[in-house]
Amino acid sequence: MAKPINNGALSGAIGNIVFVNRGGYTYARTKPAKVKQNASTKAAASTFGWVSQQDKKFRFALAQGYTLVTDSYYAARHRATMAKALNATATTASLTVNMPQALEGFEFNSQVPWAKTCHFYMEFTQDNNTMECLIPALTLGQNIKPPKAVRSAKLQLHAFMVDPNKPDMDVTPIGSHELSLLPLKTVPEALWSFNTPSEIGWLVVLGTITFEFRQANVANTLRGCSTYLFTKVV
Repeated sequence: MAKPINNGALSGAIGNIVFVNRGGYTYARTKPAKVKQNASTKAAASTFGWVSQQDKKFRFALAQGYTLVTDSYYAARHRATMAKALNATATTASLTVNMPQALEGFEFNSQVPWAKTCHFYMEFTQDNNTMECLIPALTLGQNIKPPKAVRSAKLQLHAFMVDPNKPDMDVTPIGSHELSLLPLKTVPEALWSFNTPSEIGWLVVLGTITFEFRQANVANTLRGCSTYLFTKVV
């Protein structure tokens, strides 16, 4: 029930109208409608909660194992992409319905997007239990476009296994490859290979480029970019 206050204004509710006092002014607004949940909305809420939980575990495990360059809002974007990768609309959570390819090309840092920074592609092929990655010849300043005042860069590739459907999630490293890059100096083409383990789960290759600047006071969001280069259920 609305009640008068010292200045004669009302505070509280009358029927469906609510009176609010702020900064010497009184505002009237309608009460928010109550949302009635049915079986579908309850299921959707449950699915969203599960995806959020699994995505948080995934990102935590990833950050514990590898250096990532991210912006302030990457977590929300990652959660939305993970929902597609987990195929959250499926009736069961299992590797058979997962679509990890949805992760490929995800931008961890929208301030320095991988797609606009790295003008090259890597070729992935698999022969039995061996995965090969063909890395083209790379030149900092040509097929890698860094921010201004960069004096060197480092490309890191990491392969790992993970089953994002499990309650307890662990990232199992498989192999890593690293290249150092200097302006206008070409690093020759290279072939990186690693063996895939017998365990089942997602095989993921993470790519990160970090930049070293001539000056020290550079924003963290300019220091590199990260993305998922390859994903597969094995």
